[in-house]
Amino acid sequence: MSRKALLIGSQTFGLSGVENDVDTMADVLGRRGFTILRHVGKDATRAAILDGYAKLIAEADPDDAFVIYYSGHGGLLREPEPTEPSGGVRLMPPRVQFIVPTDYDSSTDDDFRGIASVELSLLQARLTKVCPNVVVALDCCHSATMFRNEDLDLRVKALYRPAYVRATRASVLGHLDRLRSDPRYAGLDVTGNPDAVRLVACAVDQSSYEYTNAHGKRAGMFTDALVEALAEAGDTPVSWSVLMDRVRRQVLTLVPNQRPEAEGPAQRRLFRTDVAEQVAALPVQESSGGVRLPAARLFGVQVNDELAIMAAGASEYDEDASIGRARVVRVDPAYAYARVQWRAPHTGLPLGAQAYRIHTAAVAAPVRICGSGPGVTALAAAVEATPTVRLAEPDEVPMAEVHVTDDGRLAVHDRIGPLHPPRPATGGGVACAAQNLQRLARAASLRAVGEDDEYAIDEGVTVEWGRVVAGELRPLSTSGEVLYLDERVYVKIENATDRTVYASVIDIGVSGRIALLTSFEPAGVAVPAGRSYLLGQRRLDETTSGVPLSWPEGPPLTDPRPETILVLVSSAPQDISALQHEGVREQRSSRTRAMSPLERRLAEVATGFRDAGQADGPPVDYALYPINFVLSPTHPPASESARFAIDERPEPSVRLWTPRGVPSAATMVAVRLDELVVHQNRALGGTDVRVDAVVLTGGGTDPQRPPYHAATARFSNVRDQDRLPLDRMLLYHGPAVDFLDIAIWVTRDRKDSLALSDLLRSRLTGADFQAAAAQLIGVAFAAPHTAAAVAAIGAGAVVVSIAYELLSRFVGDSIGLYRTTLLAHENFGIGRHPRHGDLHAQDFSFHYSVESTG
Repeated sequence: MSRKALLIGSQTFGLSGVENDVDTMADVLGRRGFTILRHVGKDATRAAILDGYAKLIAEADPDDAFVIYYSGHGGLLREPEPTEPSGGVRLMPPRVQFIVPTDYDSSTDDDFRGIASVELSLLQARLTKVCPNVVVALDCCHSATMFRNEDLDLRVKALYRPAYVRATRASVLGHLDRLRSDPRYAGLDVTGNPDAVRLVACAVDQSSYEYTNAHGKRAGMFTDALVEALAEAGDTPVSWSVLMDRVRRQVLTLVPNQRPEAEGPAQRRLFRTDVAEQVAALPVQESSGGVRLPAARLFGVQVNDELAIMAAGASEYDEDASIGRARVVRVDPAYAYARVQWRAPHTGLPLGAQAYRIHTAAVAAPVRICGSGPGVTALAAAVEATPTVRLAEPDEVPMAEVHVTDDGRLAVHDRIGPLHPPRPATGGGVACAAQNLQRLARAASLRAVGEDDEYAIDEGVTVEWGRVVAGELRPLSTSGEVLYLDERVYVKIENATDRTVYASVIDIGVSGRIALLTSFEPAGVAVPAGRSYLLGQRRLDETTSGVPLSWPEGPPLTDPRPETILVLVSSAPQDISALQHEGVREQRSSRTRAMSPLERRLAEVATGFRDAGQADGPPVDYALYPINFVLSPTHPPASESARFAIDERPEPSVRLWTPRGVPSAATMVAVRLDELVVHQNRALGGTDVRVDAVVLTGGGTDPQRPPYHAATARFSNVRDQDRLPLDRMLLYHGPAVDFLDIAIWVTRDRKDSLALSDLLRSRLTGADFQAAAAQLIGVAFAAPHTAAAVAAIGAGAVVVSIAYELLSRFVGDSIGLYRTTLLAHENFGIGRHPRHGDLHAQDFSFHYSVESTG
């Protein structure tokens, strides 16, 4: 029997902590007896990774134990909008997830260098066919939502713009066909592998992050939490499910839209195939001044937990048979320490004794006080007196901080920045800071409430959400969308089960406020079998108006912030109005009636306490549907009417949160269209063509100078397979500030048509164009950054839409070939030379470059 770990680290596209991840995983697994096989750098290419996995399978024995670990970017390929009837045509799967090896940027249309999730599943199935003891851990993501963090310097572990190596529908289908025809995979089922534990950093539509950890090192947030939990577990016989509960709590404390999960046989003991028993009793050891509990953090043991000490052989908690009562007074990464009041005749801990929690505090969120002053001691005491927050250990990353200004005032900061202006450190100011920390902790705790397989509601309930635009419902992804002030949203709950369910919609706002959006039915809106409920529709006979989004008082209008809508669906009415910050119970409830498991979980969030042990109330099945999005403190930018065959603009959250450039240090660039091949000119309907481009950037200071550059080139007698004589067509030469917006069109030419610059000049007096120009001229000096970024997005949309309108009206049918935005923090794409292959709809291939001109 041997233990082997294949550790893959692909440090690409701006990530800097991947190899640190591999090092820390190698260390923690090496101490558990694993032989480490590293694949990083040049050994993390597609071919090298597949070869390493294949060797692992070839050398596997049935009694071995394996860990397969990957840290790096994740990617997603989607089925494009159909351009042909689907009848008789085999479509690509709706989405293909993949990991990004170090040679991914060498991909071509015929040589896809990503490794698709189906490939990893097939390899996993081959391995578990030989040996069932397999754990797979993936620290990557497939959503590309950017998330700013003032202290942690987060970077999303996904390709935050569509990959410039664009796999076509045909190439992806061909890639999958080759997998299906490989005899090594014949008969293998890749869905729901029963022999592999799968630890994932986040859901498919969520983001995972790299950050600077408490030790000052760049690391994957999931990997960091996983390594800490493994170290805390030691030799304690816990399951992967218990371990991942610990990982999930730590990650969700820091970011709301990354939820790690354990899939597959997660009740197995660590690195074994036998199932761990549910842990009701906790191991307890004698310690100076009382007792200590090993691996306490792993089990969620907190300061102020109350324990009953039972003699050896006790199978469950029995108050009359207990030999002592203990209260936890300190918790560190290895142990929890408790003081004990022994029951006569007992005066110490007998051999084999166990501890049972009879009353436990909610998992307290770590917070930090930064600075010194007369209010700090009082604030620290207030923090220690509450069950929902605690002072962070030196090696912990806190959920929130209280910053003390030079003049001694206090301000609570979350991960984004300050939540309110500084307040005097008087008695009232200290109390207000403590209350704000508790509000943030309750919000984080509510986001982390999980489901329970034992009480899972019937399949058949679905939740959809989206924008309401002029009464029309426009569905959105449940994670990572960017929304703006005064936009209206809806939530739709469909009940396809055979019983009535009760739906509650809870909003966890940008400042930690918890509000029940269905407060008119505090116990949940009844949704009968086969019916649906639409939040945002007042009457059945009216157009849906939706629920408006707003920005609270307090947080400055400087940065977008995360917001969560949590949909709770239960099989019986559940009054959750106590979760709201207004009227939240600060003490334990005095009611004595039996509570269901769901009520216990929600009471823990509301009060900070829960009773330990099994719930004795009626069973209530339930499901939770979190919707995580980003709210910008600005109104939405103008929308862009032009459409492009290739649109590589980064996700909106990336544009809003990435650093801006410095106007006085503008980069001089030249943007060139190096090559354009017309494979078939049927798309143009003729032989004379023109190429037009618009390039925009920020930081203009001369109101007489247009805030854009337009270029036009004409070509006659163009035939199939012609390479246009572009002579490296210059699209733009000049300063680049904050961003470069690029749009390229190909149009059938007319002899009397004007150049795009002349067409745009004719619109210079239009109100929409004047507003866009003013926005672009002022972008470099606008404050705050978010407002400037939104203004730039809107201004660019206006200019590009006008250019498209003019080309279509005065020249002819225009094909939008390419659209992108290159940002200052990625050096405006200088040196980037993407080559796009055959575009199956427009029949072009092209190549452009961005060069520094000093």
